[in-house]
Amino acid sequence: MNMINPHKGNVVPGTTQTNEDTNSPIMGSVTTSFLLSMDDMLSSKIDGHEKFAPLLWFTSIEERVSSGKSAGDFKASATLAHSLLEVHIPTDSYMPTLRQALRDNTNIKEVYISRVGNLDKAVNQELYGSKFGDCKIEAIEESPDKLVLRIRIFTRSDKAIVVDTTGTAGAANTASGWDYSINKSTV
Repeated sequence: MNMINPHKGNVVPGTTQTNEDTNSPIMGSVTTSFLLSMDDMLSSKIDGHEKFAPLLWFTSIEERVSSGKSAGDFKASATLAHSLLEVHIPTDSYMPTLRQALRDNTNIKEVYISRVGNLDKAVNQELYGSKFGDCKIEAIEESPDKLVLRIRIFTRSDKAIVVDTTGTAGAANTASGWDYSINKSTV
């Protein structure tokens, strides 16, 4: 099933918005992609997102460690834990900067994942965002076309932006936040 993207000229290059081999149908009149920023370490030619790189994939696991049987002696820990944030980005000119940040153990004030959508009248409109704070790059895995970064995080906040198909923001926005170092909500 090959779907034609009506926003072909206005999409984020290097993401599934332009990959015709994904066989992912367009959801109504919205196509989406993910972008990544890390302080001033990344760059792109995406209008309004010049400090972002296309985000090909990411994995983020938040969990509460528990023990026992669910039928009786189940005990949930009060402590929330977060995995290393794993992000996959295209290999580009920012690679030496990221490697040096790993080698120097540079603190990254903010890692930000943004989900953007192309709506009827709004291109690259943010729909969802996750902010990770006080971060360090723990590992870099390199392949010919991709970098995989594993990032230690200490805080996380998320926001969902409700928009209509024209890109006009609604009133039902939601947000959440957590500081894993002190195990407390930040909202």
